[in-house]
Amino acid sequence: MQRKAPPIRAVDGVTFSINEGETFALVGESGCGKTTVSKMILLLERPTRGVIRFRGRDVHTLKGRELRGYKRSVQAVFQDPYSSLDPRMQVLDIIGEPLQVHLGMSGRSLRTRVAELLQSVGLSPEAGTNFPHQFSGGQRQRVAIARSLALQPQLIVLDEPVSGLDVSIRAQILNLLGELQQNLGLSYLLISHDLAIVEHMSSMVGVMYVGKMVELTTKDELYRGSLHPYTLALMASVPQPDPDIPMGTTISGEVASPINPPSGCRFHPRCPLYGDSDICRDQEPDWREVKTGHLVACHKV
Repeated sequence: MQRKAPPIRAVDGVTFSINEGETFALVGESGCGKTTVSKMILLLERPTRGVIRFRGRDVHTLKGRELRGYKRSVQAVFQDPYSSLDPRMQVLDIIGEPLQVHLGMSGRSLRTRVAELLQSVGLSPEAGTNFPHQFSGGQRQRVAIARSLALQPQLIVLDEPVSGLDVSIRAQILNLLGELQQNLGLSYLLISHDLAIVEHMSSMVGVMYVGKMVELTTKDELYRGSLHPYTLALMASVPQPDPDIPMGTTISGEVASPINPPSGCRFHPRCPLYGDSDICRDQEPDWREVKTGHLVACHKV
């Protein structure tokens, strides 16, 4: 008889909150669970345990009008504007579809609202008659942002929103997102592995490793006084313009597999502080508040 494989916990015990008008960033290597978190918030995946609350309500208990209201309030801008926009649809239809489905808009009122949304992201209203292939990568991402704004959301999930764009275009899109947040009071969940973007945009940062959050603090505290050895290694990987600045903590080895994660602290096989410690190998670290609002899960810190 074939034995049943143990469940894979892509995200395990991750807890955070996002305040109104602020940006919370989730950072970590590929496969750490960042995108799975965003999918659960967007109701594309359902958690097997735990609760996701929006304004105090468990989103997985919402039904009918309340559920539709949540879906309008939480939107997304995905990583690749080349694949997140239907190539067979005009921009007018791409941006207008959520307005038709959720608000029943049509005709002149629909076209007027789409024109307003295009202008809000720096595109001409006449662009509504174009297809996605007629735009550059940065313009396509502007279309995606306009679509995410159509239903006047309160939270937008930004999943690597500029990783596929040229450096100069990245700055334009990031500045646009900042202006929209300030003008509309938006909250963002930023999924990124680019620490320069995180520093530019975020208010709070959570660092993830193999499904676990290992450090949670403000952006300023993270860049001034990060403590977890994994976070320190991530910070050391950021290129420095001055070659005389010494590199910080580095790590070796491969990222652990979520199929068979290490016992105890999941980072201990790669940790420079491990030193064959029984507690690191055998016991999972608890959250500890080292400063007000600065939490770390590490036995050695």
